[in-house]
Amino acid sequence: MAAQPAPIRLPGTLHNEVRRLLSFILQRPIGDGENPSRASDPAWDSLKHIELVFLIEDHFGIRFAAQEIAELEDAKGIEQFLESRGTCVTTSP
Repeated sequence: MAAQPAPIRLPGTLHNEVRRLLSFILQRPIGDGENPSRASDPAWDSLKHIELVFLIEDHFGIRFAAQEIAELEDAKGIEQFLESRGTCVTTSP
């Protein structure tokens, strides 16, 4: 598995962070208006999904329940889930 990006919180929004992590896992740029999903992106297979889950858990310091993992279907859904958990993006000094 490739090296993970450093868990540094970049200035910006949760929207930007989710796209940055997706871009890393899917190994392609994710546009601001794009909503990649498991159904529409052939690169987002079951292995990439689990890699993304682990990366999000490590990056934001959270843990998913098994049912929650299955419900993560697209970028917007991931953002909404993280927002419901009170996850926020901090900026570096």
